[in-house]
This record gives sequence, C-alpha cells and structure tokens, in this order.
Amino acid sequence: MSCCGHCRDAEDFFNERTAKKELRRYLRRGPDKSTRLLLEAITRQSMHVHGASLLDIGGGIGAIQLELFKKGLDRSVNVDASTAYQHISKKEIIKRGLADKTEYHFGDFTELAPELPSAEIVTLDRVICCYPDLEKLLDRSLQKAKKMYALVFPRELFYIRIGIRLGNLWFRLRKSDFRTYIHPFQKVDSIIRSHGFTLNTHEKTLIWHVLIYEK
Repeated sequence: MSCCGHCRDAEDFFNERTAKKELRRYLRRGPDKSTRLLLEAITRQSMHVHGASLLDIGGGIGAIQLELFKKGLDRSVNVDASTAYQHISKKEIIKRGLADKTEYHFGDFTELAPELPSAEIVTLDRVICCYPDLEKLLDRSLQKAKKMYALVFPRELFYIRIGIRLGNLWFRLRKSDFRTYIHPFQKVDSIIRSHGFTLNTHEKTLIWHVLIYEK
C-alpha cells in the first residue's frame, strides 16, 4: 500500500515507546476521560453493543474494542497507521483470548476502506484531528456505519489552537510531514448529518468534543 508522508511520519510519532506507555496507563487506570465518556455513551445504547460488530479507525492500543468486548461485542476490525500500536494491541488481544474475534488492518483507512466490512458501530477516537482530508475520512467511514457513529475531536478554543500550532511547529522543525488539525464542529456535524445520522450524545471536556450519532 502506498502511504503519504503524513501517514508515514505518523508512525514516528505513534511509536512503540508511546504505545507501551499508553497500554500501561490503560491497564492501571482504564480508558482516558474522553474515551471513557465515548464508551459510556455507546454502552448506554446496549441494544447496539451486544452481538454487534465494531470498526475502530485509528484503534491505537485497542482500548475501545477491549472495553466493548466486555459488554458483549461480537467482532472488531481495528485499523491503524502505526505498526507499533497494532503490535501492542494484538498482544493484548491474544492474551485475553479474543484473537478469533479481532481483525487488524494496517495503513491509511481511506485507502483501505473498499476492502473493509461495514459494522454496526464505527469509532474514530481522536482521529480526525490527525488526518489532513476531513471530508474524505468522514465520507468513507460514514459509509461503513450501519447504526452508530462515534468520534472524539478537539474543541475550537484559543488554548487548543495555540497547542496545535506549537505542535505543528515542532513537527516542521523535525522535518516531519505529520500535522494535527482543528475542524469546526458545525462542519463535522453537517457532514455526518448529510449521511442520515442524528446526534444522540454530545459531551465536552476541556479539550475534546465527544459525539455519538445514530442512524
């Protein structure tokens, strides 16, 4: 699979050391606050979880699939552009005896989308802020969601904008093509609604929007 410079350099940022650190923190404390809020909103709709399938885009260490398996999830497809994160996630899935229920795909989701199955639940936890083409990512992932579409992305606040700019300056100084982005809530919401989804839950933290849409 070809990979743009952005996706290639994302692997340098989301590396093995970072993945191991995230897994240790998850095993000690559970999911981060924004991920926990996302999971709580998903599991409140228990009819959508038990026996359902999950497509976790930018799945990282696999916290979402691990937590939803506890709630009766039947199958999970994990897509990520970091081999290090997928390696760590696979080890934990095997340890828990869930390898036969979990499928992994490495690379840019928008390129892989045609070969991936649809799922009752599609999640993008802190993903659209790491991808340069918002419309393409949303359009191709929304096409895969049968019932629920859940995502977390940064709020449009001045201190977050400053953090994003400083982070991107750091990437430029390191000669990395990887960048992070702030997308307007209204634009994200409009694209999702245009695919026939209705907003069910909207939570906020100091940094993140946490959204659940249903069809």
